[in-house]
Amino acid sequence: MRESPQFWRLTSYYDCTGRGRPKGFCVEISPPSPHIPSSELISNEVSKNNHSFELYSELIPPSVPLSSDDYEEEIEKKIDNEQILTSKIIIENKKDTKKIHKKNKYQDLPIVCPSIELPVKRDENKKISVTLLPCLQFPQSYSSPSEITIEFWRRYHTMRVSFSQKEVGYFSTADRADRTRCREDYRYLKKLIYPLEQKKVQFDLNIGAEYLDAKEPPASLDSIMWWIIQHKKELFIDKKFTFDFLCWRGTLRKIMSSLFDTVLDWRIGIIRWHGCHFMVVFHTETEVNIENEQTPIEKRMQYWGHKFEDYITTDTPPLFPSPKKFFSTMNKATLGRHRLLYSCEIDACTLNSTYNEEKKQGTYVEVKVTYAKHLLDLNTVSSRKYSKWWQQCYLAGINHMLLGFRNNYGVVEYLQPLCTKDIEIRAKTWSASAFLSFLDEFCSFVQRTITKDWSYEDRDVYLFYYSPKEKKIKWRLSNEQQHQFLPDWFINEFS
Repeated sequence: MRESPQFWRLTSYYDCTGRGRPKGFCVEISPPSPHIPSSELISNEVSKNNHSFELYSELIPPSVPLSSDDYEEEIEKKIDNEQILTSKIIIENKKDTKKIHKKNKYQDLPIVCPSIELPVKRDENKKISVTLLPCLQFPQSYSSPSEITIEFWRRYHTMRVSFSQKEVGYFSTADRADRTRCREDYRYLKKLIYPLEQKKVQFDLNIGAEYLDAKEPPASLDSIMWWIIQHKKELFIDKKFTFDFLCWRGTLRKIMSSLFDTVLDWRIGIIRWHGCHFMVVFHTETEVNIENEQTPIEKRMQYWGHKFEDYITTDTPPLFPSPKKFFSTMNKATLGRHRLLYSCEIDACTLNSTYNEEKKQGTYVEVKVTYAKHLLDLNTVSSRKYSKWWQQCYLAGINHMLLGFRNNYGVVEYLQPLCTKDIEIRAKTWSASAFLSFLDEFCSFVQRTITKDWSYEDRDVYLFYYSPKEKKIKWRLSNEQQHQFLPDWFINEFS
């Protein structure tokens, strides 16, 4: 019989083949060789394993049979006397146990999304019809004191409005509705592991889909307000903010898309305070219904976008992504005579980028996954779908996109880079100047409508509503608590 420290296994405290063995050790029985005397074998084994006995004093062969109860007591006393060595062994075993638990931690996860039948049929990839539900604050018969009537987009195309944008800050957050989870660093900025060039790949976007129900992020401005407090000296001078409008990029995109949207309505709450117009989205009944009534295929396609980001930014993607954790930039822009401050979520940066406290150099990239076999399938000339891609990139100052061309099985087969400028140049049914001119007109309309600051006495929140049937933007006052979105901790900081 001889000890084999090379083949330790996790067992109970007493080993399965030898009573009284410390946890983690096993006994290996080797039959004696017929050509070597047993006495010689024992002396050879002892001399051969002297170094093992010195390192692992517990492995010295006992002087009593293994089945003896006295030996168990003897070992227990020995363990008490050698607590330091034993504690090290236990710690090592605990580490091994943690590794096993880490591997098995996904086994008990609940399934939150139903499975779908693959391949996805082509008619299911098309835009699904939406039923417009009436908005409670804005019935069809309501008429506001003033309103905007949206005209044909070419009228706005002829208006030339200047626009300049500059990144002025950044932050990472695990929940943009919770200021305590915001940090002014690059911890959640992802870096591409592939260059911006064509490449054949095989990314199965369905892995882990049943364990994550990706929801739209909250519309709260709390994380942006947290960043403003960190830079109060530069942004709040003489009891006034140094910008006219504050919002997320998605709010600006929603307003710009009103030029062509004949299906979805929107509702935006605006508070003017210290000269700045704080804008936040309040989802309409139609938008809430769309979110709640998503089909399994729609949920799966939404998941594909998050999963694709993991594939191109890490060598070993997790089972499922973490869409709540993201990196955002803060951007100041001048639109005509209006000063905007807004935040943009950034998908990734290029492979050779360097972003840290000492050096900030690189290129941001927008990531998209779409059904296509090659670039010509996108039909960027006539389809207005890609105007939303352009808006998303243009407002953040992003010049490059990385597309993942998937098939009907949800497998990305090809990576394709695309320049944002190319989308704008090829478009024939929309224009950049039309979007910017209309956004400028909306900002002027808001400034004419809201003439006094918010106060605790009045608590006036202006609700602006876009009616796709009438192609009009209306407004009304609200003092309801559900529309009061400026938190006390932010108000007290600037009072």
